[in-house]
Amino acid sequence: MEHIPDLRRLRAFHEVARSGSLVMAATTLRISQPAMTYLINQLEADLGIKLVVRGTTGTALTGTGSIFAKRAERCLEKISEAVESLLADGTSTRRRQAIVSKMSGTQYRAILALWHEGDSMAASRSLDVSQQSLLRPVRELEKLLATKLVRPLGGRVIFTEAGHEFARHLVLAGQEIGSALEEIGRGPTGQRNLRIGALVLSPRLILAEALDEALRFAPRQTVEIVEGSYEELVVRLRNGSIDVIFGALRAPPPFADLAEMPLQKDPYIVVCRRGHPLAPLKRIKAKDLSKCDFIFPTEGLRREVLDALVQRWKLSPPSQIYSNWLPTVVAMVRSSDRLAVLSRWHIESDESADLQALDGLPVPHEPRYVGLTSRASWLPTPFQQHFMDVLTQVVQARAA
Repeated sequence: MEHIPDLRRLRAFHEVARSGSLVMAATTLRISQPAMTYLINQLEADLGIKLVVRGTTGTALTGTGSIFAKRAERCLEKISEAVESLLADGTSTRRRQAIVSKMSGTQYRAILALWHEGDSMAASRSLDVSQQSLLRPVRELEKLLATKLVRPLGGRVIFTEAGHEFARHLVLAGQEIGSALEEIGRGPTGQRNLRIGALVLSPRLILAEALDEALRFAPRQTVEIVEGSYEELVVRLRNGSIDVIFGALRAPPPFADLAEMPLQKDPYIVVCRRGHPLAPLKRIKAKDLSKCDFIFPTEGLRREVLDALVQRWKLSPPSQIYSNWLPTVVAMVRSSDRLAVLSRWHIESDESADLQALDGLPVPHEPRYVGLTSRASWLPTPFQQHFMDVLTQVVQARAA
């Protein structure tokens, strides 16, 4: 679970970093200078790092303090976004800021535990407290926000829809602190420094080559790769459990809080085995396809493309096999005269030696690009940015 410093200490440090003065920060937060000094000292002790240096002309940030200040500001901004996700339009900025300033670390940690564990019983076990102790700060937060965050379900308590969205923002806020600790070399052991969601038809050799190169000079970094459908991976991306999605872009993405980075055009093609009767034809006609069976995807963009192709050519294929599992699709095409819709990069970059494109059969669909999808507000760590730079170079080299 995310390491979240005490919010009062975090706000105190943010004000010091912003103003460059303990005195001015104390005045802004309406606390005494000794109290401000105490909060900063406690934050430094909690993190095990030196954040500020006090001098006769003011308070300066250390090198690690500058890194942490950038992430602390982003963390507090995302906490504000979490509050805004619950408030009605027209709520004053002053009212939003007042709510954020009253949120406590105990309330934050209770929400995160509920998010990660799924319900109050599991969350209370993870924190080694009673359900009553877990839910008390959540109820206090509900009163502060004037919104129901949780609801009962069979002896347990789970998030309401509004509570789920609120918690999602808080999770992303907490990850800013995790990124800060990673950047200054204080990240927890076993932490994944880069988490990639790979779509089914993403060019794996491109990804592997980029990761090999990126990790060559960063042997202590760790990468996790998970596979799934676009719909599954988008949920994980917006929840913060992965950092980027590698594969076909949707242009535009389905949510306004997502951003896409195109890398290379990657059109869909119809593929067959080498030696297929249709392979030598430079121009394929409807009668040539009349007896061919296609392997149909069960759902998704490839299914839409294949359905459009069948409709355009007025085909009635036998349709014996439906599968979204790529190894099965490739195996069936290799071992028969069946056809399938795949990506050109899958044929060329992943070196499927037994398959080839039917270039005489155009596939009707909008221009398709492979690239990276991330959260629009995501700020990569230096290693994450290095990976993206290397991936871009690998793509450009192969395209050339």
